[in-house]
Amino acid sequence: MFSLDAVGPLSVLQWGAKESSFTPRQRTQQTLGNGSIAVPAAERYGEQDLLMRRDRISRLADRRRLYTNETYDQARSQLRAGQPPIPAPSGEQLRFEADLFHQILDSRYDFTAYPFGIRRVRPGIDTIELEVESEKRAHEILRTILPSYEPDGEVHGMPGLRIWQRTKNGIEIHQSGRATSAWLTGLPASVWKRAEADALDTILSELAWRPLWKGPDRWSEEELGFEQQWNMGEWSRNFQAGAWCTSGLLRRVALFHTIVPADYVGGYRGLGIRGYEGLGPVRWCLDLDHRTGVKYRKQELVDALTDPEFGLPVAQAHHLDAIYPPHEFGNWIRLDDEARTGLIELRFTTFNYPSLQQKTDPQYRAIVETIQTRVDAVLASG
Repeated sequence: MFSLDAVGPLSVLQWGAKESSFTPRQRTQQTLGNGSIAVPAAERYGEQDLLMRRDRISRLADRRRLYTNETYDQARSQLRAGQPPIPAPSGEQLRFEADLFHQILDSRYDFTAYPFGIRRVRPGIDTIELEVESEKRAHEILRTILPSYEPDGEVHGMPGLRIWQRTKNGIEIHQSGRATSAWLTGLPASVWKRAEADALDTILSELAWRPLWKGPDRWSEEELGFEQQWNMGEWSRNFQAGAWCTSGLLRRVALFHTIVPADYVGGYRGLGIRGYEGLGPVRWCLDLDHRTGVKYRKQELVDALTDPEFGLPVAQAHHLDAIYPPHEFGNWIRLDDEARTGLIELRFTTFNYPSLQQKTDPQYRAIVETIQTRVDAVLASG
């Protein structure tokens, strides 16, 4: 397991040279009639090609930032030759991220400055880093994802989840015995320590449950039993079939505040709807609430999510138009894949939350200021 911060950047020059297959040769100087030295055309074109490669990498880094909210240097350092600009995980990591996204959506109980309380995401090939916006959000997330056992009841949280590392930059979580990794960062180590202690105190003192993540780094009997009973059936197989979509949303979560000028973005896993067979696709219902007078950027978000290089393999689900007429659901947009395993339901609405007005409760003041700043930035971008 490793942190993204430990991965060294791929030099732009190294990448450009590798991609262009440009091998420097010993120069043979030729003097022109005006006394200047002629540079062979092959060398000029090689240098031009290298510059073009560098420009392309810069454009990729800038584009990736819209999806992740990384700094330019962070985005560029994660680009790898032969890999998509936003790589997709596979196997156990894919399913792990899907479950993590589900838990993060379920863990929020109040307003946040950024959608779902995640300021920035850094998706790697076999790990992901989530930069959490506040201590309050850190408490909510850990209380939700850390596994515990309710006597004669069930396992709460993510079965098998353990804290693998605690560093000055954050904590790394994984599922024991599986090739999984996620970093929770953005706050000092002391904050993550308090958040874990708070989760432990809540589970022991208030709920009288048993904290399973504090035990050995292996699945407990309770977790194994719960996994066998609840995570092996048709419902679980359906969720895993759409994990690519769920993980893909997590890896592009910044789109919901870099492109969309919404005050609030909420979400949940919805039930199946008409127009599909069986359980249908895994359906993510995302509410994008804008204040009065703010124009929706529906097409911009759809274009980003369906972008052939940075987006997901989804398109507008026009096959549902007969069931859900566009003139009646004009501000609802559904995107799905050809195999009908993932469904993204975007719901654009206008609503003025009293708690998010300028003259608000002090506990929301910083949140309101951040929301106003990011909304203004999106609107200024056109």
